[in-house]
Amino acid sequence: MSALPAHNRQSIEITRDTVARWLLYGPAQLREAAHAGGVAGVVTGNGSAEYVYPEITGYYLQWLAWYAASRGHSTQLLERAKAAQSWLRTWLHSEELPATRVHVRVGADDWRNGAIFFFDVAMVVRGLASAARQELLEPDPVVLRDLSELLARLIAEDGMFAACLKRDTNAALPERWSTRRGGFLAKAAAGILSAAHDLPMAANIVTAAEDTFVASCQRARDAPHDHTHALLYAIEGCLSMNAHPAAAQALPSLRRQLAELLCAAQRGGHVPESRATGAARLDIAAQALRAARLLWARATPDGPDRCLLPTLVLLVRCVGPDGTVPFNLGASPPLACVWAAMFAEQALALAQCDDGAPALSRCREYLV
Repeated sequence: MSALPAHNRQSIEITRDTVARWLLYGPAQLREAAHAGGVAGVVTGNGSAEYVYPEITGYYLQWLAWYAASRGHSTQLLERAKAAQSWLRTWLHSEELPATRVHVRVGADDWRNGAIFFFDVAMVVRGLASAARQELLEPDPVVLRDLSELLARLIAEDGMFAACLKRDTNAALPERWSTRRGGFLAKAAAGILSAAHDLPMAANIVTAAEDTFVASCQRARDAPHDHTHALLYAIEGCLSMNAHPAAAQALPSLRRQLAELLCAAQRGGHVPESRATGAARLDIAAQALRAARLLWARATPDGPDRCLLPTLVLLVRCVGPDGTVPFNLGASPPLACVWAAMFAEQALALAQCDDGAPALSRCREYLV
């Protein structure tokens, strides 16, 4: 993907800038009313948020830190980061177990609000730590205290993090990859371990994160996810801590898993939602582009990442004139996906990189 003609690089750069402007100046982060500072999961065609998402607010803080590291600081980045932290304080105080998705419309039903998820809390903590590392905000001690209390409650009897904590112990949650442990938790555990370098973190939380990371890397190696989104989360977790012995042991298997996925993408015309079938989702397309560029940092003519050139073209083509990135192709009505936009902006940045470019190591550190 690095050996792109100059005109293609220019097109990618223009598209990347358009996505970044939408993330910074568009409706992704709410500006007013009760949810000011919170970041939406998806945005409708009229520019309104369907729900405000703590996980994606954490992603947004991570993306702001990446943007600052890549393109320099600005007043805009500082304002966005501080507003996000302010909303997180409100969210944490909203109820005893804060909602996973805060729906703007009263009464919207969402099974995810039956639990609080370790992954989501970890992404918030990671985002705050990265923003603090880039001096975009001063961590709020009340926010850190409340997040630490949530993390402590999420530690299971075996000393590792549970996938989620149910609001009602008698209520059932759907059997999904997100509700049970698996390789995808490598990204969450890595986020906590990384954050511990920048934020005060209790020893039991760091130990639980270490044990969870090791176990998740083993699961990623030995029992890979069928669902592509989760599989790529596992890869991203190992990439962000590639020097860790557990990650180093898992990465050869993860390379093979991604190579198989890329072959399926080449056969089917898009990155499949699960193994060899499923909708063309733009978030996982961008994830696959990022992961391939980082796993095969030295491009070769016959490398597995060559299969992703059509995916890169598809991603560029699907970005709207205003910088919006749809969740999937052919959705009606179309929804702009905020996390897909952040993944896409990084994927497009990496697609322009020459081998060994500083952006590769920066993205590894600030992988959204």
